[in-house]
Amino acid sequence: MLVSLLLPALLATSATGLSIQHERAEPPSKALDARQAVVTPPPCEPMVPEPSAEETEERFNRFANAFLVTKNLTEAFEYISATYINHNPWAENGPEAALDVLGPIWPTIDITVLRTTFQCNTGWLNYVATGVGEVVDRFRWESGCIVEHWDFGEVYPE
Repeated sequence: MLVSLLLPALLATSATGLSIQHERAEPPSKALDARQAVVTPPPCEPMVPEPSAEETEERFNRFANAFLVTKNLTEAFEYISATYINHNPWAENGPEAALDVLGPIWPTIDITVLRTTFQCNTGWLNYVATGVGEVVDRFRWESGCIVEHWDFGEVYPE
């Protein structure tokens, strides 16, 4: 019954010279694909009781490995607090903002780790990234989570 109602309308459309155009959807960009591939983990929950300096350093090392070596942003961001403050003047605060920036580009960047250091609840990563050059990231840890990040004008501690 439905076909008998629609068929005359379709025939009338083609008889009047009108044609139905199908819009071709553009394929998603590689950048969008890369960001969609990053699963946003729940934010890091503060540990109670607070972890020891050794435990926090071990968490930093796992973060550094996920971030720089395996380039697994989902795993790396398990250590980022919901209250994450990014001190880069061109970046917004919060883990989602950082993932939105890094997600599309991180899989395409080649990284050479130069060194890492952890002392007094602060971790430093020093690496070379293609298209960017040498980078020094500083992360402040609190209760087992990364709560602050600096990279603009950072110098590796001696």
